[in-house]
Amino acid sequence: MARFVQLHLLTSYPPSNLNRDDLGRPKTAIMGGVSRMRISSQSLKRAWRTSDYFQNALGDFIGQRTKIKGYKIFKTLLESGVPEEKATEWTKKIVEKLGDLENGKKDSTDKKNENSPEKKLKTEQLVHLAP
Repeated sequence: MARFVQLHLLTSYPPSNLNRDDLGRPKTAIMGGVSRMRISSQSLKRAWRTSDYFQNALGDFIGQRTKIKGYKIFKTLLESGVPEEKATEWTKKIVEKLGDLENGKKDSTDKKNENSPEKKLKTEQLVHLAP
């Protein structure tokens, strides 16, 4: 039977709006019998990725997390003189290798025209691409 050590640490942070749930309330957890503010590892990792120290240390080697890479590919093909019909077809084939196409699914936060290439060539999930 494998053994492992799991650490639960209490860390003090200055007053801030660290991490919120989908209703805008601070995330909490019961620790030591007391309700405490909780900060997710996802929130910490984003803070690290966007820090000046991280940017300076990695420079041009930082990857990009995006859903709209397909639209950027499409624009590049158009600017290179590829006809729009071919550019759309080729871009869809490339984007399908990255993840599922959103295919114009309605999103209440997305106000863009659903028939626009930007909306049609979006992936459902974030895709991480290294330089």
